[in-house]
Amino acid sequence: MLRIGVRAGAVAVVALVAALVLGWPRLVPLSLVLLGGAYALYLAVDDAPLDAAASVFAAGLLVTAELAYWSLEERDAVPAERGEGLRRLGIVAALGACALVSSGGLLALADVARTRGLAVDLFGAAAAAVTLVSLALLARR
Repeated sequence: MLRIGVRAGAVAVVALVAALVLGWPRLVPLSLVLLGGAYALYLAVDDAPLDAAASVFAAGLLVTAELAYWSLEERDAVPAERGEGLRRLGIVAALGACALVSSGGLLALADVARTRGLAVDLFGAAAAAVTLVSLALLARR
């Protein structure tokens, strides 16, 4: 199983490098799908209950995609304003952090959903209340 994952990872890296060197943006999703598929296969075969590293992996895939497409855009771009690169780097970092936090929260929520009891009922009621308040605030605008 490890050999298949290593091979899929190697093909994904080659596809990503080819996309960046040759300027073929259609290879970027292929490389990300190969990496995600190899990770999903690993989780399916090993029958892991919940992998805490999945949120780090998801954030890594998002940041990889953003940086790859940014690199491809820089080939054709007109000279940007001063500080544009730093602003965009901050946005990519913030997206990665948000992906890490949200996917970690979803993993925690999935772990809670597997349990039973009063705590889960209270958590569900609180989530429903937050959803209703959010909808009411959005409808008000």
